[in-house]
Amino acid sequence: MMPPTVFNATIALIIIIGALIGLSQVARRYGLAQIIQRRGQMSRTARCSKSCQVDRTRKLSIIELEGCRFAILTGGRSDQILMLSQSLPQEHM
Repeated sequence: MMPPTVFNATIALIIIIGALIGLSQVARRYGLAQIIQRRGQMSRTARCSKSCQVDRTRKLSIIELEGCRFAILTGGRSDQILMLSQSLPQEHM
């Protein structure tokens, strides 16, 4: 016979696994994954204005996001990002 602590831990583990399986079935039935995915999507949109291959491993892209422009260098040893410009709010004349 198992000691009480091992028995209690085993029962607790079975209950937790059963609860996870039950919750996943409920999520599938009601489509909660799609609802969470739609709510989690960013309302902001980024636009890639230009992109070019620097060499066989690195790529340089110019991204515009909410009035700001960024240069993004991907590939190589590390990715780098640099803010190019930020549009200032226009004053009322």
